[in-house]
Parts: sequence; structure tokens; C-alpha cells
Amino acid sequence: MQLNRSISRALRRQRGDFQYYDEPAGDPSLRQQIALRAAKRGWQAEIDELCITSGCQQSLFLALMAVCQQGDVVAVEAPGFYGVLQLLEQLGLQVVEIPASAETGLDVGAFEQTLQRWDIKACVVSPSFATPTGASMPLHARAHLIELAERHDLAIIEDDIYGESGWLVVPDTLKAVDHSNRVIHCSSLSKVLSRDLRLGWISGGRWHDDIVRLKLTSQLASSRFIQRGVADFFADGGYAAYLRRYRQQLQRQRDQLLDLLGTWSVPIRATSPAGGLALWLELPEHVDTIKLYNRALDEGVVITPGELFSMSGKFSNCLRLSFAHPWTRARAEALMRLPSLMA
Repeated sequence: MQLNRSISRALRRQRGDFQYYDEPAGDPSLRQQIALRAAKRGWQAEIDELCITSGCQQSLFLALMAVCQQGDVVAVEAPGFYGVLQLLEQLGLQVVEIPASAETGLDVGAFEQTLQRWDIKACVVSPSFATPTGASMPLHARAHLIELAERHDLAIIEDDIYGESGWLVVPDTLKAVDHSNRVIHCSSLSKVLSRDLRLGWISGGRWHDDIVRLKLTSQLASSRFIQRGVADFFADGGYAAYLRRYRQQLQRQRDQLLDLLGTWSVPIRATSPAGGLALWLELPEHVDTIKLYNRALDEGVVITPGELFSMSGKFSNCLRLSFAHPWTRARAEALMRLPSLMA
């Protein structure tokens, strides 16, 4: 793979540099390439506004550490990414859930009402192809969210890990409409390129200097040769070419999943996202997907129950289904066994 060659070449070029740590903010060549990608999505980022991390989860962790103190209240989408819920619990932060549409994401009107009752320090949101639903927020909702952040003096933490996965359109980042430096942008290459790289980034807005210091004390530095190899992969066009192919593959696999679900005899409602790696499946109300999970596991089928995506026990009759992998015969047969396990 071209990426492997780029990383190997960077390692050979490193010579004596392996005796030194990289700067905490990360390699300038990679930050420059990330800034160029950001510009294609409406955000004119400077490299000094970016810090390399070990993935989006670390970026979210650093953002919450910089903005919040133990006991503070953080708003999250419901359903939303369970990794964020785990971070909030670890940091001793209180959670208030904001309903999110399976098509248009965070309900900004409901968030505005919640701000009247709670002193919220931050809101964690995935505006583009959110997990688990694949929802994307429309432009007017994004602008309203930024306005609320300014009015109520809070941070918006943007989880943009799926942003570049869209095959019909790649939405602008939320950072593109942030004119008051209240958006902390978090992303990585884990979902669109490789989980093994452990490369992400963060742009901390008005909290950026604090975030870089937190990275210094918690990680010190990132791997220089991996950063430079990925930067070369970006610069020579390898990443853009790969991403075009991968988006087409994701679209095919989503379509195949929807076709398979269309043959189920069980009444369902499924989202049809135009990006991301998964869709959200709503089953009949009597189905308990935690119990279904255990029965399916006994049959060698692994599913992700809806209750994982909320702290309030909601979505017990829902599932997240991934289309990140090709639909082999074995995977398709496993999926088709699920309806018989719902009784």
C-alpha cells in the first residue's frame, strides 16, 4: 500500500532524529496538510491552530480537560457516541442529554430550552455523519448552535471523525462557521484510513494553548516518522485517491446492507446516511436489544445495542449496524439470522 511506502520512506530519512522528541503540537508538515484539507471544507486553519494527538478520543479528552472542572455539566446528543459518555464519567462530569434526530442531528431548539435550566460548560456534538445514526446537521442549525454558545458562554466540542467519509457531499466543518473561537475541533484518521496509525488532531480555539500544555504533560510527543509519512501520503495525492475509492466502497456496502434489511419480515425503520460507517435500526417496541445481543452472541453474531448510546436507558429497541466491512456470505447470513432471534 502506498501509505506503508510513505511511512517506510519517512523512517529511512529520519537518521539521527529518532534520538529527539517531536514538538508537542506535532510535525509542522502534517499540520500543514491537515490545514489544506480543512480549507476544502470551508475552514481556513493555520498550522499554529492545530495539535496532533493519538486519535479523536484523546482529542475529546484534552478538550474536556481544558474546558471543564469536575462536577461541571456537559450536553451530549442522544443517541450519541458511547465513548464520549465513558470520558465524561471518567472525568467526573455531569451529563445532560439533548435529543437528536436520526436525519438532522442535534435538536438545537431543545438545547436552547435546556440552557435555560442548566449551567452547561460544553456541548459535544458530531455535526457530520454522527454515530450511531449517520445524521448531519443543516447549516442553519449549526449557525444557531454557534450563536447559543456565544450567548451562554460555553464551548462546542466538534467530533468530526466521520466528516470526510461522505460520498455525495463532504460537509463543511462546524469550525468553518465559528467566528468567536468557541468550537474545539476534534478528528482523526482512524475511521477513514487506519486505526493502527493512532493519529488525530485538535484545534482548540480560545483554549488551544491550554490543550497543547495538557498534551505535553499527558503524552509529551507523537511519533515523528509516522507523522511525516502520513504527511507525504497526503502531499503526493495518495490520500485523496484512496478516499475516493473508499467512499465508493462505503456507499456500496451501505446499499447492500439496506437491501438485506429490506428482505426482513420484521417491521423496521432504518436510516440511510450519506456518510459514516453505520446506520441506526429501530425495531418493534417489544424487542429488547440487550437480550437480543446475548442470544445473537450465542449464535456467533455481534451487534451493538441501542442502550449503549444513552445514559438514560433509552433506545432499548434500537441497533447500530455497521457497513464498514464488505458483505461476505458469512456476514450476510449472520445478519439474516437476527429476525429469528427476536422472538
